[in-house]
Amino acid sequence: MDPNTSLAEITLTAFDFETTGLHAGIDKIVEFGAVQFRDGQQVGSFEALCNPGIPIHPDAARVSGITDEMVAGEPSVQEVLQQFIGFVGDSVLIAHNAQFDLGFLRAALLEFGLPDMKNQVIDTQKLAQKAFPGQKSYSLQNLVAFLGIPPNTAHRAKDDAYMCMRLFTAAADALSFMGDITIGEVLG
Repeated sequence: MDPNTSLAEITLTAFDFETTGLHAGIDKIVEFGAVQFRDGQQVGSFEALCNPGIPIHPDAARVSGITDEMVAGEPSVQEVLQQFIGFVGDSVLIAHNAQFDLGFLRAALLEFGLPDMKNQVIDTQKLAQKAFPGQKSYSLQNLVAFLGIPPNTAHRAKDDAYMCMRLFTAAADALSFMGDITIGEVLG
């Protein structure tokens, strides 16, 4: 992708996963959430619970509110993963603390023999550090509060993806000098 391409011309997908625990090599995804947008306007969304095939750690259940009973009758991770890949397409991916979610995405792709995704990825945590220096915390919830973004339901995948989209838009606006910003400026 040409680094001089305006963000207004690019389809972006903010995404988030809820998981059975914190370790991508051991734990599994239990909920996929994504919000697709272009030129600041939402153009699609994706939300699905899935059955991870292993128990959800009690600490993870306390954070997300997702229980083993809630996912018992849901489709497999593999089935939802393939739907997620189809939804994302070749859009630029956006996640907060992206390495966490990318670790789970890559582990799931590897487990099911699927190729790694080639999408460019923007980490809103790193972007926010550039756009809003001096914050005490760069957690999604703290940045959302700082920016006055309504929090929805924190720690549910689609709501966190929506907040990530709003954070990305606010950070890109803060970093733009003349009202337009390129993909190269947010990736660099």
